[in-house]
Amino acid sequence: MTLRFKIIYTSGLFLLALFLFAFVSLCVGTEFIYPHKLFTPSFKSIVWELRFPRILLAIATGGALATSGTVLQVLLKNPLADPYILGISSAAAFGATLSFIFHLPHPWVSIFAFALSLIALWLIVLAAQKVADSSSHFLLLTGVLMSFLFSSAVTLFLTFSEPFEGASLLFWLMGSLSLPLSGLSLFLILSAVIGVSLFLYQYSYALNLLNLGEDHARTLGLDTTQMKNIFFIGSSLLTALSVSLTGMIGFVGLIIPHIVRWGWGNDHRLTLPLSFLSGALFLLVTDTLIRTLFSQEIPIGAITALLGAPIFLGILWKKIP
Repeated sequence: MTLRFKIIYTSGLFLLALFLFAFVSLCVGTEFIYPHKLFTPSFKSIVWELRFPRILLAIATGGALATSGTVLQVLLKNPLADPYILGISSAAAFGATLSFIFHLPHPWVSIFAFALSLIALWLIVLAAQKVADSSSHFLLLTGVLMSFLFSSAVTLFLTFSEPFEGASLLFWLMGSLSLPLSGLSLFLILSAVIGVSLFLYQYSYALNLLNLGEDHARTLGLDTTQMKNIFFIGSSLLTALSVSLTGMIGFVGLIIPHIVRWGWGNDHRLTLPLSFLSGALFLLVTDTLIRTLFSQEIPIGAITALLGAPIFLGILWKKIP
């Protein structure tokens, strides 16, 4: 089986599974709706105004976070790298909180989130460059420190905000797919996430070379500085888009890349699209189960943290000599 055929065949199977479960997700919930009733006027508000937007948000957010996590783990040479753990999500959440506090329109939410996530990434890269023998633990602690810093800033803003506004913002920060968006907005968001992911996929060969080490990649003629900048900006944009829409949903960018690499190896020409599709499927399945098992709105970020924390500890313990 050639690599090209393997990429098309495997990605096609994952895409088919994603479409099938998206259809199932339209039907199930606190109230089951039979497929032949999906287009009836009596169920229009439930299916197409509530469930369908959540499905698109789950696909966009899960795919964005998993792709970002895959890229960051290679760039930082850290198997624990994840937008949530490294403080990038907290920085993006701080930027989004600033825009909420000043009542700016939604496009500015993504702009502020993107700007702050870039600053967080720049600080991490700067720390890695300053310490030549920077280990996974050093980068991890740097990310945890920034996460505390930006989370504390968000908490201060919540303290001084109006009660109703603060409660809504707090629930959003815990991770939620219930943000009301129009069909056009959802289409543009999903298109942006897929577009950035496809753009990064064009350079998957460069990600393979960087995975071998910067010196090796430079010897093979790769402009490592330019490629790293492209990947850093792309992963920051994906993180900012997801945080500005759904708040902080942690550990997706940690869990999914490890599962994909465990099953399909380290060739990013294959694992990058599989990470996107697996992340989208994971978040969609998780949200569908939450909607089905609980009648009240449960923050999906809390559930992904419960699932991801044991895996994080397992990877951390495995890395400790």
